[in-house]
Amino acid sequence: PLPQIPTSPESIKKERMERVKECREVRLRAAKAVAECGAEKAAKENPTATYEHCLMRVKTMTEKGLANRVKAIERAAGKHCVVKMAIFKSCLQDEGMWELAEVASDALERLKALKPIPEV
Repeated sequence: PLPQIPTSPESIKKERMERVKECREVRLRAAKAVAECGAEKAAKENPTATYEHCLMRVKTMTEKGLANRVKAIERAAGKHCVVKMAIFKSCLQDEGMWELAEVASDALERLKALKPIPEV
């Protein structure tokens, strides 16, 4: 049987909180993989590719500005775009901005197709 799609605000919030809990371990493993493949190097070469910088952006920018930021990272397709988008997506999820995190996730998948995560 198909899972029931939450419709009420309470059930949506509950489902999202369960998703956060369920995904935490997966996200930590993904963050570790990103770190192992170049996040530290990316942060040294590009200070905007850090969790702290992305979190500051998420906390200070409007939703429209954040959506434009996702587009800008994807459009630039720079050397560290995969690492930067992965970190940005994590920050959006951590701040409960699920719709924007989904937009960033889709952009991340497109970037990974263009620029695979570098081997260590």
